[in-house]
Amino acid sequence: MLPEAQTYADVLRAARARIWALLDGASRDALDWHPTPDASNSIYALAAHCLGAERRWIHQIVGGRAIVRDRDAEFRALAENLATLQTTYAEVAIQTERILNEATLDTLSEAKSDGKNSYAARWCILHIVEHYSEHLGQMALTRQLWENRAARLNEI
Repeated sequence: MLPEAQTYADVLRAARARIWALLDGASRDALDWHPTPDASNSIYALAAHCLGAERRWIHQIVGGRAIVRDRDAEFRALAENLATLQTTYAEVAIQTERILNEATLDTLSEAKSDGKNSYAARWCILHIVEHYSEHLGQMALTRQLWENRAARLNEI
């Protein structure tokens, strides 16, 4: 694997691990909780959404793989089966690693289209790194708010 592609793989692996650290030990209620009912997402929904985004930008746009995605459903996802989400994360990671393993300097610079705009393949990968970072921050804050909420309820 190219050193650049290896760096992307390492960063994405670390982001996925951070997501699992945020999910770990949380109750189903905590995973499905919205800090504000109409203007925020649950930890679980954000975890599902991150997968969908990785599949779209890396698997479909960079890797040319056909995917089926329902973006709106990602935000409605409920923590009914954490094991299924974990399996999907593992499958997505394997496919991403395959695509990154196939990358060359030329293919990383190659223009890729999402149907509306054109991007260099490496931009698409960096976009997902940024995307994970944004949502990891939201997930961490949501988990803190849940835990503080639960602690305040116990004080009453």
